[in-house]
Amino acid sequence: MSGLRRKIDSSEEGVATTVGTIMALLIFLSILSLITQQYVPVWMEDNEAYHMDEVKGQFADLKGGIDTMVINEREDYPRYSSINLGTAGVPLFAGSSPGRLTFSPRWGENEDRGMSLKFTDAGGNFTYTATGNISYHAINREFEDQTLIYEHGSIILEQSDGEIMRAKPQISIDNISVDGESEYEVSITMIDLTGSSRDLAGTSRVGVTTQLNSINSNRYNNVENVSLNLTTAYPELWENYFNETDADPELNGNTIEIDLSNVNVVELELTTVSVEVEIAR
Repeated sequence: MSGLRRKIDSSEEGVATTVGTIMALLIFLSILSLITQQYVPVWMEDNEAYHMDEVKGQFADLKGGIDTMVINEREDYPRYSSINLGTAGVPLFAGSSPGRLTFSPRWGENEDRGMSLKFTDAGGNFTYTATGNISYHAINREFEDQTLIYEHGSIILEQSDGEIMRAKPQISIDNISVDGESEYEVSITMIDLTGSSRDLAGTSRVGVTTQLNSINSNRYNNVENVSLNLTTAYPELWENYFNETDADPELNGNTIEIDLSNVNVVELELTTVSVEVEIAR
């Protein structure tokens, strides 16, 4: 009988050890589940939000560098900027969120898409064009997917609920009419981005080199038949921008048309800029 009692006691001790191990494992799995389902998503959302703020600052630096080169007319002086493509992950639990940076010197179905300015003065008929944009798209898992675009001197932020213009271009159309006579002053800086198209994706940091190839500034008085056309992926946003000026834009598909042929443009200040863009890891 004593030998049988010892065997029963040993079995009860083994069961207790097994139950204790299972309970400890369940507690560990519950804590792990809490971390992965609650803590990690919040951590990743914070990381992605911080990263988007960082990229917004980097795009502002990119625009500021181009504006500085234009103001100072610094040709053959390359300026380097960096864009951080990816978001930091959560160690052991979540990897980095990737992003994509794209440079398109020509975009859309036709190569003539972009900005086009036409006018007539004593010297004849003139046509100037500018195209190209730089865009960054964040592929976020928790935070809102966002896209940043630099085009025609502006910075546009796009997300699921719409777009906003974070930085405005150097374009102004002012009605200076006196006694009912339609007179306008127009100032336009047309930034043409040139170079080889590039599309890079991942989580690393990439470099964007911009260099001013040429800049020409002219002032024209009492010009005629002035028209400005802008074909863009964000027509409503640009229409709203021109509505804030004294222009009367018309929306035709993806093209904004501004016709000043029926008014007297007493002064047209035009700056045409060519900027070469190179993107590399």
